[in-house]
Amino acid sequence: MRLLFTALLYCLTPALLVRLWLRGRTLPGYRQRWSERFGHWPAMPEGALWLHSVSVGETIAARPFVERWLSRHPDIPVIITTMTPTGSETVQALFGDKVHHAYLPWDFPHVYRRLIPRLKPRALVIMETELWPNLIGACDRHKVPVFLVNGRLSERSARGYHRLRALTRPMLQQLTGIAAQHWPDAERFQALGVPPKNIEVTGSIKFDLSISNTLTGDIAAFSRGIRDRPVWVAASTHDGEEADLLEVHRRITTVLPNALMILVPRHPDRFETVASIVDTSGLPYSRRSQRSQPRDQDKVYLADSLGELMVFFGAAQVAVMGNTFNGGGGHNPIEPAALGKPVLVGPSYTNFQSIISAMQKDQGIIVTDSLEALEKRLLGLLKSRDLRDTFGQRAYVFYQHQQGALQRMELWLDRHLNLIDPGADPSRSASPPTISSNR
Repeated sequence: MRLLFTALLYCLTPALLVRLWLRGRTLPGYRQRWSERFGHWPAMPEGALWLHSVSVGETIAARPFVERWLSRHPDIPVIITTMTPTGSETVQALFGDKVHHAYLPWDFPHVYRRLIPRLKPRALVIMETELWPNLIGACDRHKVPVFLVNGRLSERSARGYHRLRALTRPMLQQLTGIAAQHWPDAERFQALGVPPKNIEVTGSIKFDLSISNTLTGDIAAFSRGIRDRPVWVAASTHDGEEADLLEVHRRITTVLPNALMILVPRHPDRFETVASIVDTSGLPYSRRSQRSQPRDQDKVYLADSLGELMVFFGAAQVAVMGNTFNGGGGHNPIEPAALGKPVLVGPSYTNFQSIISAMQKDQGIIVTDSLEALEKRLLGLLKSRDLRDTFGQRAYVFYQHQQGALQRMELWLDRHLNLIDPGADPSRSASPPTISSNR
């Protein structure tokens, strides 16, 4: 099965290059550094910890782990690979020259036969669920341990893995270990053939984000320009959502004329497309790329920028998570919860089923089954400070109770890599995560 996958990948290489070129029309970074996609990297240190973080979200989530690794193991350098230019930009913005960076090569076996013996990595650490059979197979042949950390596996993804089990089962069994976010994720990995002894449930390290003084200052500065307006943020929206959410906002403004919607598309290559959608809505708007603050007459503020979502969460009174009204499976609700904001999602949240179900049980999130229900709940929250405080506090308490995953994951990884400090106290590991299965 892997030979068939590899043959198909080689056949599709021209199409992949065309796709990069086309995507480069809106993000020029896709037309650059193509040689790295074939494993021709700049000089890299031997014996490094190799972390693969795919794109922006995974890289931001990995930030505390990387910073603490550099502090705890200064003699072991870090290589970070991503798949996207925005991921590459995020690595540069967060770490500068503290780490080494390249694009992850496409999954050609001949590339990894050459690259891995040259790098001799201490270990490959993969964030969440970006698994490639030839990469993992090559690491297995060269005795490089491979760890999947902050691992999550939705029911939908598990069904896909099961359909391709002739390819995925051997790959999963070659992993040295999986640090799963929650018990349901662990159970799905086990059902796909991963031995239970190779799985540790550590929680989601995204709960261990910290609110810096810089972020607090940025939120305060942006909020001054909004003053006392009712504000909600539509975060990480996808194709098929923006027009509907703009119509929801149009109806909200008939009740709250000075209400402001901050619209944050997930992907930068859609910024112009979304601007056209806002144009069509007829709602007055301005763009972050053109104005640092929304105007008084604006009904919509298009956040066509990178790395500022937490600022907009902090300035808004209510957060609505995108990719939940289009069947897409949702995005992580932890960031607004960490800022004590009421969080709303639509009916599609399979990507974060465990977290959202647990939050719902604790009344820390509002799940709406339609756009009409979303409008009603938004209006209620925007009108009532007491209601906002109640749901925001519940979200924040849930976030606090889930912290400690990073410490658990570090201890688990250090044990596997024989990096435990002889003087370390095993009790420093935080309490186990509280999100469990429904058994």
